[in-house]
Formats: sequence, C-alpha cells, structure tokens
Amino acid sequence: MKPIRKKFENYGLFPFSMVYRDTKSPQIELPDHVHDWHELVYVHGGHGTFFIQHTIYDMRAGDLFVLPANTIHRALPDQDRPVTSTALFFGPALLLTAVYDDGYSLSGLLETGVYRFRLDERLQRLYEIELARMAEEDRERRPGYRTAQWLSLHTLLHETNRIVRAAIGEAAGPGANAGPSWLDAVLNGLEGDTEPDMRHTLSSLADLAGVSPAHLSRVFRRKTGMSVTDYLTMRRIVKAKKLLSASDDKIVWIAEQCGFESLPHFHRCFKKHVGMTPAKYRIFARR
Repeated sequence: MKPIRKKFENYGLFPFSMVYRDTKSPQIELPDHVHDWHELVYVHGGHGTFFIQHTIYDMRAGDLFVLPANTIHRALPDQDRPVTSTALFFGPALLLTAVYDDGYSLSGLLETGVYRFRLDERLQRLYEIELARMAEEDRERRPGYRTAQWLSLHTLLHETNRIVRAAIGEAAGPGANAGPSWLDAVLNGLEGDTEPDMRHTLSSLADLAGVSPAHLSRVFRRKTGMSVTDYLTMRRIVKAKKLLSASDDKIVWIAEQCGFESLPHFHRCFKKHVGMTPAKYRIFARR
C-alpha cells in the first residue's frame, strides 16, 4: 500500500474542511498520508491506535490529536470497536488574526510538539457542542456559515490552547501501544540526537534493533500500519519540502541531505508524492 498525499480542492479565502462523526473500519481507513493543512482529530468513541511521526498512541473517547501541516500520520481503528471521530482540516491562513495579548497566539497549540491531548470533561463537552454546530452550519449553508465555522474553530483552539502549556507533560502521555523496546529504539534512532537522520535504510534499522529486516518489516507494519520503506520515504519528502520552501540551496544538495540516492530518484519520489517537481514546489510554497 503506497502513501497517500491527501488533496484538498481550492477553497479560496476559506481553507477549511471537516469530516463529522465518521466511523472507519480497518478496511477503509486511509493509508499513511501528509498534507499542507493543519488537522484536529477529536475522538467521540471507540478504540484504535494512531501512528504519528515516530510514536504510536492509543485512541479513546475524549482524545484530541493535533497534527500540524506535513505531519506523517496513520490511524488504525480497532477491529471490534472502531473509532468514531471528527476531523477538522484548515489552512494556516485561518490562524492569521490580530494579536491582542503579548506572547499569545492561536497557533501555539500547533507548536508544542505534542500530538495527543486528553481533554477534561469541560473541554469534551465544548468540543461536542462546537463540532455539532460546525456540522450543522456546513449542512444548512445559511448566510454567514463560514464565519460561524471560523468562530467555532477559533473557540476550540483558544480554549484548548489556554490549558495546554500548564498541562503539556501530562497531556502528551506515553505511546500506550509502543510495542517492543527494540521498536522504540528504532523510532528514536530515526530522530537522531540533534536532528533526524535521513540516511537510514531497512537494513541499517534492523541492525540498530538487533533483529532481521524481515522481522522488523512485519512488526513495524503491524504496529504502525505502514511499511518501513514508505515511512522512510515520507520523512525524506517532508524534510525536502521544508528545505525547498525555506532555503535557496541547490536541489541536488537537498536531495543528498534528505537521503535520496540520486537526483533522478529524488525527482521521481517527490513528484509521485507531492504531485509536482521540487522546482515547481519551491515556487508554489513561496507564493
């Protein structure tokens, strides 16, 4: 199964989309994917696991998952009690508002490096109410419905952001289904001591874990829902996008820094997953 780059249609001045109270079985869940919009996933009920970047989290009612743009993730619903969740997708432009409080920003929730928050009862009620309101606005499309959705989104971000910094350690929690200790070593090794190591291959990770490549492949897919090779490729693509948008470095140098074996290989992979060449993406990202 190949990674998917989730696409959004052109939403003009209102880059927002939602999927309300969706129940997914393991058979219909999206493969691992990334996208250029931020995403909030609120869990109404059910069970499952969520593989995000390099950590495996369990999913249960009242959990909020915060996925900044270009975060690799894949949800794995439980076979018997699949997760029912609401997903909000929104472009960074919706966070651009006047700043009235020094040092406070709605985007703070997306900058903590924490992906899972376990909400208290008050916030759970707020999410249930505001998400239902947003879904109703989406269905009825009355005058001003986009403004209503924008206000609800900002209410959720604001109320969550207020409590996050004080409770960030508790909110993150460990990956409850992280699997064997050697798998933790593999996932942590990918991140490196100072910055992510893009040179790893299936064989080098197997050596790091002290297991065979075949065994690593089986356990990694079972625990994360994706293959080792697909995950390594997506990490390289995400880093390449950051370098292309933020620097003037030559594309051949970026390909090398991201662990691609050659420039043609980089071009093929990048166009396959992003839908355009690295050069075109650089222009697109800087518009």
